[in-house]
Amino acid sequence: MKIFCISIFDKDYEQYKKLNLVPVGLGNTNFSNTWLTDKGGKNISQKNLFFGEYTFHYYLWKNKKIKLKTYNWIGFCSYRRFWTYKEGLRIQSFNNLKNIILKKPQNSWKNFDVILGKPLKFNKIKNIKLIKQNIFEVLKKPSMLFQKNSLEDQFRVFHGSFYLDNAIELLPKKYRKDFKTFMGGHLLYPYNMFICRNNKILFKFYEEIFPWLFACEKKFRNTNLIGYNKVRIYGFLAERFMPFWFMKNYRTTTCPITFFENR
Repeated sequence: MKIFCISIFDKDYEQYKKLNLVPVGLGNTNFSNTWLTDKGGKNISQKNLFFGEYTFHYYLWKNKKIKLKTYNWIGFCSYRRFWTYKEGLRIQSFNNLKNIILKKPQNSWKNFDVILGKPLKFNKIKNIKLIKQNIFEVLKKPSMLFQKNSLEDQFRVFHGSFYLDNAIELLPKKYRKDFKTFMGGHLLYPYNMFICRNNKILFKFYEEIFPWLFACEKKFRNTNLIGYNKVRIYGFLAERFMPFWFMKNYRTTTCPITFFENR
């Protein structure tokens, strides 16, 4: 199993290696030569502010950095969130993390193709937060004040209807209806983290998501992408589409994700 650990800080390289992770440096930081980055070869590194970790996914895909059948499982985590055997534990050091971090594929995965993080459940976003964040979206759908909020409600309020509606229209027709249904649900599979059984599955995902993201980028090129909720719009769209696509096309299960940040 090969797990890439994506970071925006040039630190803890040796700690990641000891955890059997492949350290990946993204963003504007000048990483030392020991790090794998999204630069060199065919790349979209300059889009990192908007695409987040997907600039590295593009680099892997276009430069064929994962050779066929070299690894049975290929996955991705981040410098603050890690795949673990257990959940709900407070991790205070890399030594604590070492005791629970996922080191090999689980026997329970044998009938599955893709591993997603255990989902977060949307119930009810506080009304004051909905109104302060985007009162115009609330006025368009007042019922969101009185009932559980869906993934769609959350996206429209925090990121804007224009981006979601146009992004859905840019999807292949075979996905539009089902993706709308998925967005009407309440489970968010977070952080753009996943593990694939092989690179064949991974590259099929890339072949579908990147044309869509680039079509969205072309559509949104004249919009004002200011503020965290807008600047990372392509990463947020990918975070919603990624689990939907895997669940529609492959057999999926989930695994705990544990937070730890070395300050």
